[in-house]
Amino acid sequence: MTTGFLEMFPGAATGNGFVQSVVDSREGRLILLDTLDSGHVEGRLCAARLEWLDERLQEARDQPAFLFMHHPPFRIHIPELDRVRLADADALHAILLRHGNVRHIFAGHVHRLIAGSWRGIVVSTLRSTNHQTALDFSQSWSLGHEPPAYAVIFIDADGVVVHFHDFPIDAAFAH
Repeated sequence: MTTGFLEMFPGAATGNGFVQSVVDSREGRLILLDTLDSGHVEGRLCAARLEWLDERLQEARDQPAFLFMHHPPFRIHIPELDRVRLADADALHAILLRHGNVRHIFAGHVHRLIAGSWRGIVVSTLRSTNHQTALDFSQSWSLGHEPPAYAVIFIDADGVVVHFHDFPIDAAFAH
């Protein structure tokens, strides 16, 4: 958990001290997970967070669930970023497999637009509103030159649609 974030948003922490929550909608349950492992670049879901997720998925057993997390549990095939993804992806997957109601995982951290599936679950990531990662599958990381982006997500009974939108940074604000 990040102390600076909680100083600014003291009500954001759950009872176990992590910044995670659920939003229930008529189309399903949105679950926001805290994958921060203070002092490390890779993410982690410790036993307490995994237990919390297990309970939230059990509560939503009769409805679809959608996970939002910073660190992706899946490889993106950019070696430098795969080294700093979610460290305990197998433990996460065991919980998701047990419940079977997670329809989509949304992640950040990699600063690239990516869509695919991980162990049968649809996944997507987003570019950053800051710097981007270049499309470079070598052993080194390099800065990309794509513009920042955000997404608009529509979830309904028929499925999930993600609209990715680039927004240029005005040169006047870049300096």
